[in-house]
Amino acid sequence: MNNYKALVKEAFSKVLMDPIFDEEMIARYFDVSYRQFVDGKELNYEQFVAHMALVKQRTTRLEFLYNTVIEEGNIVFTNHIVTATKPDGTVASAHLIAEFHIENGKITYCSELSRLLSGPEEDRDLGSAH
Repeated sequence: MNNYKALVKEAFSKVLMDPIFDEEMIARYFDVSYRQFVDGKELNYEQFVAHMALVKQRTTRLEFLYNTVIEEGNIVFTNHIVTATKPDGTVASAHLIAEFHIENGKITYCSELSRLLSGPEEDRDLGSAH
């Protein structure tokens, strides 16, 4: 039996929480057909990779607090808080609700809503900037 909740959490840990940008690690968890819809914007795989590179430039640390993670078939829903520390020491926090689809052991789709809880207004696009 697959544990897709663990896969999504592991992807967050290895791709997002690690401060080093690693394109090979992204490819390990995200399929080249990946599409992300976040706050009215659509990112394809290449744009998502560019987004990850930008997140690594704009932050020094990301922390995730999972309120709820639910798995149904190959779909995982998360309700989580992300806290981002920036190079100048300022901190931003966002509440995210996301739906992930997994096919053949990789994440292929994400639909996400985010809301900035605290931090500078310029960090409102941290979930979609590329």
